[in-house]
Amino acid sequence: MRYLIEHSTELRFAEPVREHQCELRLRPFDNGTQKVSSFNLEIEPQAFVHDYLDSFGNRVHAFDIAAPHTALVTRLHLNVETRLENPFDFIPLDPVEEKEILKTRLRQEPGLYDFILHRSPSTPRLAGLDASLKIPDYDPGRSLFENVQKAMDWIHSLLRYETGVTQVHTSLKEILSARAGVCQDFSHLLISLVRDWGFPARYVMGYQDPGAAEKNKAQTAATHAWTEVWLPGIGWRGFDATHRLLVNDLYVPVAVGRDYQDAAPQRGAFKGPENGEAPEVQIRMNRQQ
Repeated sequence: MRYLIEHSTELRFAEPVREHQCELRLRPFDNGTQKVSSFNLEIEPQAFVHDYLDSFGNRVHAFDIAAPHTALVTRLHLNVETRLENPFDFIPLDPVEEKEILKTRLRQEPGLYDFILHRSPSTPRLAGLDASLKIPDYDPGRSLFENVQKAMDWIHSLLRYETGVTQVHTSLKEILSARAGVCQDFSHLLISLVRDWGFPARYVMGYQDPGAAEKNKAQTAATHAWTEVWLPGIGWRGFDATHRLLVNDLYVPVAVGRDYQDAAPQRGAFKGPENGEAPEVQIRMNRQQ
């Protein structure tokens, strides 16, 4: 699939702020299943932008604005081709073999431990969070792929999709108490569960084709979030717990991390009164012939 994506974010302040430092994680990955053919980033006020790869492989565009300003606008135009047409194109391994492969891979690539051991208010251990939770156990008679599919069914029965109930920094404990959340929350819950089983799982921020799944009519335009699980012998595969879908070429992964904090599309800090309005985000994603 080929997509044209336009993404703008506008921050406005009632009083001028200064020394504004900002990081953007908005350029999709270039790899075997995805190709970025054009990427244009505009910033107002104008700023010198330098880019680098962070420790998770995300392309970061960083800049600072020293002069006082009452608004910050970022505009992105990009063309990307996604090629993961059949995410089921593999044969799940025997569960015993999966465990052995994971042990070997962790010795070879200890950085994978980041996606097993890391815990935060967004991705805590589930035991003890809610006494009423019937947390699914890992079934040693099934492949990890099958276990994750069952986990998505459990999450879907537990949480309802509802905007406005949670905020970006709402803890998973609060989300479970409300039994509601948005895609970010569904993703964090699946990550926590898979890590409890002892397997690597990471957070993904990106875009989803508007025609890929039915959306809540009250949902505003925004980036999407899902989970990637490292399947032994296969590699990272995406699972969209919000819609109970396996991620394919209708998704555009942009940034990954241990949780939302590592993969936020835009974050920054400035000097001045904390009187800003909520960011105004507009996203258009169109299929191209």
